[in-house]
Amino acid sequence: MKSQSKGIYVSRFRPDTGEISTPELAAETVNPSYIAIHPNQRYLYAVVEDPLALGNLRDKASSIRAFAINRATGKLGLLNTVPANGGSSCYITVEKYGKYLMVANFTTGSIVVWRLKEDGSIGEQTGFMQHTGKSALLFGPHAHWVGLSPDSRFAVSTDLGTDQLLVDRFDMTKGSLTPNEPHSVSLPPGSGPRHFMFGPTGKFGYAVTEFSGEVMAYSWDPIVGALKLIQTVSAKADVLRVLGGGSEMAMHVNGKFLYAGHRGSDVISVFAIDATKGTLTRVQQEPTRGMAPRGFAVDPTGKYLLVANEVTDNVIAFEIDAQSGLLAPTYNILKIDSPTCVKFARIDLPME
Repeated sequence: MKSQSKGIYVSRFRPDTGEISTPELAAETVNPSYIAIHPNQRYLYAVVEDPLALGNLRDKASSIRAFAINRATGKLGLLNTVPANGGSSCYITVEKYGKYLMVANFTTGSIVVWRLKEDGSIGEQTGFMQHTGKSALLFGPHAHWVGLSPDSRFAVSTDLGTDQLLVDRFDMTKGSLTPNEPHSVSLPPGSGPRHFMFGPTGKFGYAVTEFSGEVMAYSWDPIVGALKLIQTVSAKADVLRVLGGGSEMAMHVNGKFLYAGHRGSDVISVFAIDATKGTLTRVQQEPTRGMAPRGFAVDPTGKYLLVANEVTDNVIAFEIDAQSGLLAPTYNILKIDSPTCVKFARIDLPME
């Protein structure tokens, strides 16, 4: 059935009870696949894929949109739109100081950086990095995630088309990218790295793979920008609905637990993090009560995990035990067409 979604929606969330209000349209826009919130909570950014152009694997029809968040209602006001300079943009993030916006372009296999203006709008493009190569499953690069190291000196990106994690040097003054040495880490052929994230100490990082459905733990050398594999664990259940399907990762606010989703078996795996070794121990595998958990997020208080099940058109709140990391489903369910991404924004914050 064709989705009836009109764009980006907003709901009120109550962290004391886990209740979610009926979603309201915040901004009408075509096919927003991923969103990011500015650190000051005043602006939202979305990557927009043109569904009519997806048949062309080298299309450059994607765009990036900047919105101002209305503090009273949560609704969004469009600030500006810029071309993504790539095709099928699938991930977007704002670095922690709020100066730059970074995007991963899937079909064209590239990473692009823009400077952000004081008013929240998107300024000039400052950085670009084209991935190259191919894997056992895909003939060409397909970038899927990008983010900065804790000290903002390096940009790490995933490419499931080349089975690589790539590291580039990032210039915070210029916003530019240059290849690091070493530049890449290869994963097993056909694994398909999708998302990556650094652990709370900045000494370790974690990649979730789309095709093999695993989480790979790495040590991180912040001096030279090098990743070294230390562990591989499964994030999928024994019974699969479809092959493949590793999706999102999230970390608890206390830094002790990692959550990894798998769309092929409709589960969230909960891992306890060894703070000293960086290794993972699976403590739970919880069904998502829906199909295809594509995106999810831990609320800022650490009490709930909200999971977006794309195929069954719902977002479900799971209560989190902060001591064990374990998830427990609640009856708080939000009905919404084809949800792909969940982000929290504090719209009740006072203006500075």
